Amino acid sequence: MVITLVGEKLAKPGVEFIYYGPADPCKTCRLARVCVGNLEPGRRYKVVRVRNIEHSCPLHEGKVRVVEVVEPSIEVAIEPRLAIVGSKIKLSFAECDDPEKMNIIKPEGLYEGDTVKILEIVGDLKCNEKTLKIVKVIREK
Repeated sequence: MVITLVGEKLAKPGVEFIYYGPADPCKTCRLARVCVGNLEPGRRYKVVRVRNIEHSCPLHEGKVRVVEVVEPSIEVAIEPRLAIVGSKIKLSFAECDDPEKMNIIKPEGLYEGDTVKILEIVGDLKCNEKTLKIVKVIREK
């Protein structure tokens, strides 16, 4: 679990966001260490708890709230031979030439080489005349 700050509008349990890195005003903010210092650029986060602490912020309309976040499970397509529930694998993105399937082939929040645990097999995906397995994974740190 990670403590961070998000805008009031995002401060609701279940809301997911992707952190893309600090904005210019963050570099001189006294809260930057807590706000953006705990997050990894390019990773997906899910708000699990909102605390009753708020601060003003020049980037957000109104205020930011203190929240607890986790990295949620993410669906990704992998080679069928690797799709074993409970196993941990080093993620290797499957080959697929269909641009409409890129959100499941290379989902935001995961990088090639990440170690992930397979939580569930969700279904199949056909691409390049191959059948891939869609699995729900969680990143292992």
